[in-house]
Amino acid sequence: MKRTYFLIVILANMVFSVMAQETKKVNGCAMVSTYAEMAFASFKKAYKAESLDDAKSFLKDAVSKAKETAAYSILPDCNCANAKNYALNAVTFGNKALKTSDLESLKKWSKKAMDMSLDVLTAIPNCQ
Repeated sequence: MKRTYFLIVILANMVFSVMAQETKKVNGCAMVSTYAEMAFASFKKAYKAESLDDAKSFLKDAVSKAKETAAYSILPDCNCANAKNYALNAVTFGNKALKTSDLESLKKWSKKAMDMSLDVLTAIPNCQ
């Protein structure tokens, strides 16, 4: 009886230890996820904008959020190279969209940046 109880206690400790490590991974990348979601939302607003000026306003905010995403992704708590690369791609596409002079080109680059922001979110569970 004591042996069974002892084994159950050891197994329970192992399970809780693994759960704590998984929680740390998710929590360590929480800011990456938050900024990626905000960047995605702003890129989407730019994509759906009806004027070039409105779209560029949204893009400036989105690029700023994507830069924050990249910065948080390399901190020790998250350490996610894939998320950083996707975020930097979103920044690149967002900057290309900002340099365009017509709404159609802006929407094309905004869509690519939006997709990169989503890719950040899919990369986070595989980090650390």
